[in-house]
This record gives sequence, structure tokens and C-alpha cells, in this order.
Amino acid sequence: MWYCVKVRRILMTEAEVSYHAIRNSVAFAEEPELRCLQLTGSQAFDALDAVCPCDIFLQDGQMKHTLLLDDTGIPFADVYVCREGENAYLIGYGSGADEIANWVTYHATGITDFSIVDLGESYDNLTIDGPYAWELCAEVFGPDILGLPYLGMLVLDAMFVFRAGRTGEYGYHLLVPTDQKERWVENLLATGAAFEMARADESVRAQCVLESFFFDINREGQYHLTPLELQLQWRLSSQKTTYPGAEALHTLRHSGWTRRLTCFATPDPVNADAEITCDDEIVGHVLVAGYSPARGDCVGKALLNEPYWHAGLDAFQVGGIPLKTISTPAINNLSLKVSPYRHSFHTRAEDLS
Repeated sequence: MWYCVKVRRILMTEAEVSYHAIRNSVAFAEEPELRCLQLTGSQAFDALDAVCPCDIFLQDGQMKHTLLLDDTGIPFADVYVCREGENAYLIGYGSGADEIANWVTYHATGITDFSIVDLGESYDNLTIDGPYAWELCAEVFGPDILGLPYLGMLVLDAMFVFRAGRTGEYGYHLLVPTDQKERWVENLLATGAAFEMARADESVRAQCVLESFFFDINREGQYHLTPLELQLQWRLSSQKTTYPGAEALHTLRHSGWTRRLTCFATPDPVNADAEITCDDEIVGHVLVAGYSPARGDCVGKALLNEPYWHAGLDAFQVGGIPLKTISTPAINNLSLKVSPYRHSFHTRAEDLS
């Protein structure tokens, strides 16, 4: 496995500094593209249950990763469903907040006692990623964050905290009131200096998402693939049969599917939509690819035909460049070795030696 390693930040480009921060310390980003809808009312969870393909059994403060599907079973939003008290939340990426709200209302047939509020109208999202994101957040927002489990949420005063993230490192989405945003950003930047924090742009975060094989609605999500082909069946319930897209997926399960998303590595760059061959036979296409600084080669996601869709095969070519399918994640994230109860950014040299 490839480990992220410390490197000197001298003469690094802005993108390299951002990547290094996500993988080794802390990175900060404003994500206006993250949607957050609040559902209230006695039938709020009934409405979610009618439209989500997962089972809506949530404890207080719990999140669950799922998808919103159109009638053909294609994801149009990558979302988490969340519970805080008697209120439900939908947060994620993809379609606009109004489109999602209208879609929920339309498909929640016969369910009327709920209302939807777009929190994006009065809140801004700040995303913190990195092996030591938990430590920075605890210093800035308070120690309660340390006890928040993965896929957990809490409310701190007027702020919502969601622990999720897609980079493979510790990740937190913080929804702060718009009129308090500048104060929190200034506090983050000031406190983050001691953590070598950097701002991470969308392209750098997208590369980290790719390396960790998280679903990216804006990349492979644009190829009109079903959750079965995207290896996202774990986000669906095997019991539910009445959500939007359920009939299409039921038909596909019975007829079978012949292609699947698979992670790969190449020594040289390859382009999206490039053909993948095995013994001169076209067996798939590249969907997404990018250079991995942690590995020193390129990683990507390919749509491969059966039976070529398994990891550990190295008989492929992309325009003369050798391609090997690999298991995921593509790197060994530093966050897997860091514990909030035993480690600190400030003692990392001793902690991880």
C-alpha cells in the first residue's frame, strides 16, 4: 500500500500544498455546492422514507449515506439522511436545493404534514478535512466534536456539525449562520496556522475523492449509471420496493448487468473515455483519472465488462499504456493510523514513528 508522507512545502504549487494538507495535516474549504435541507413536521421521516432507497431507521444524531434516484434508477444526488431530535435533514451533492425539495414533495404521495427549509439560504458550509481535522475543530468549535462518531451529527448553539467527508481522511461539514461566517473563517485560519492548514480547491478535493473511491456525482455520476454498476448497492435497501427507481433496479437485478466501476492504476496519464483493451479486445472505458502524488502514478475509475471488472488484473492497455485494476482505497490514508484519544498534530513525529 502507498502511505502519505511528509514533504517539505518549499517550492510546492498551491495545489500541491492543498493536497499535502488534506493527506497530512488539515485542509479547509468553503463548499457552496453542498446542499442542506431540513424537513420538519410529524411526517418528515415518512416523506424521506417514501423517496430514499435506504431504510430510514435513524437514531438521534445519526447519518446514513444513500442516493436519490430518478425513475430509471440513475442517481441525481449523492446524499446523507440525518436525524436530530424530531427533525430530518438531507445533505449532499448534485441537484439544486429547490429541485430536490420539489422532487421530495412530488414523490411523497399522500404525505402532507411536513415542510422543507433550504438551510443554504441562511447558512454557509465550511468543510474541514485531514488526519488532524478533529483536533483543529475541537480547538475552534469546542471539545464536543471529539466524541462525534463517523456518520454522526450534532448541533452546537446555532451551528450544525456533520461528520462525514469524502477524502478518506477525518472530515467535518460545519453549517454556520451566514452572518457569523467571516468570524468563524478568521478563527479557523488563525488557529489553523499551527496545523499547517491550507485551503483546498475543488480539483484537489476531487482527486482525493478519487483515490478513496468515494462516489463523485460530478464525475462518474455523469455517465448515467445505476447504483449496481457504480458498486453502490450498499446504499440501497434490499427490502424496500416502492421508492423512485425501484422498479428499474428490480428489472436490472433480475436480468443482470454486464459492466461495473473498478479502480485502476497506470504509470502514465490516461484520458477520460479512453478505450481499455485486453488482447486487442475492447473491454471497457476510462471514466475518471488523475495523478496521485501519494502514489507517484495515476489512479482512476473504469467501467469494465464482466469478467474483467475484478481487482488485481494487469493484462490491460490504454493506448499502449499498461493498466492494472486495484483494490480500494488506492492509498493507505494517514487517518487510519491517527486516533483523537492518543495522538496530536503537534506530537506527530513521535506518535507515528
